[in-house]
Amino acid sequence: MLNYLAPPYAAYEFDNILDAKQWQEKQAWLSRMVNQAQADVMAFQEVFSAEALAKQCKALGYPYFLATPSALDESSYVYRKPGLALASKYPLRSGSLYNSGNIDLFSRQPLVAKVKLGSLGWVKCYVVHLKSKRPMLDEDIQGKPSDIDEYMGRWQSDNLRNQEVTLLMQDILSCRKHKLEPLMIMGDFNDDLSKGALAHLFDEPQPHHDDVEQAWRLHDAYCLSSSAKPRPATHYYGGQANVLDYIILSGEFSADYQQQMAEVSLYHCFDRHLTHADFSIDSQASDHAAVMVELNARG
Repeated sequence: MLNYLAPPYAAYEFDNILDAKQWQEKQAWLSRMVNQAQADVMAFQEVFSAEALAKQCKALGYPYFLATPSALDESSYVYRKPGLALASKYPLRSGSLYNSGNIDLFSRQPLVAKVKLGSLGWVKCYVVHLKSKRPMLDEDIQGKPSDIDEYMGRWQSDNLRNQEVTLLMQDILSCRKHKLEPLMIMGDFNDDLSKGALAHLFDEPQPHHDDVEQAWRLHDAYCLSSSAKPRPATHYYGGQANVLDYIILSGEFSADYQQQMAEVSLYHCFDRHLTHADFSIDSQASDHAAVMVELNARG
């Protein structure tokens, strides 16, 4: 959402405040995006003003809404940590991590919920925003960080992101060991899924573990779709195009799983505001593209 925060509050820095006109433009941009996509369920990152987002989503036809808390600096009007949100046309149930003690180990706590999707029934949802590649720097550093500070900060950020993926998979596997149910992970992974611990999300089952690991294996929704087009980037930085935003699905959405319940019939990336921006309507757009999949139930 690129700092969905109503004035007069600031995001991260004292002067990072939208004026009334900019806030209206941000809400108008989001409304256009939502009306264009016409999704049944939407996941959001970088949500500071959850109440305002819930109200806007309700007006757009999404009466069900959940959000994780954002963090306001008690000594000022500056928000330091955003929350996540999930809006739906269909009933939602709030959930929690299998091991709730792990929640503080994430840079931004994931949102866990269930949504009732027609003939599919209740589908488990994780909304995530993993640690960025921005260096984690010691707050006590005075002046410009040294090259070593920057290097170690990037290393720490990568380690934290890998830890978050490990904790996420631990939670998913613990839950699916007790009860197999369809699940989806939606969010900003802040890295290519082929890198580091992220790649293990899609490990092929070992021959002697085939039945068990097929039940645990996850799938990139884009790869399950029939799209023949090259995968579009969801973020641009320094002239480099990256895919950072994903929808990950459990085996119940894959043809190689005996208990397949649905298939991915469409993958779409809403990136016009990144590739062909029009300042008159995109001045308060997100700096990420939105990705969407269409699911068709089997049988």
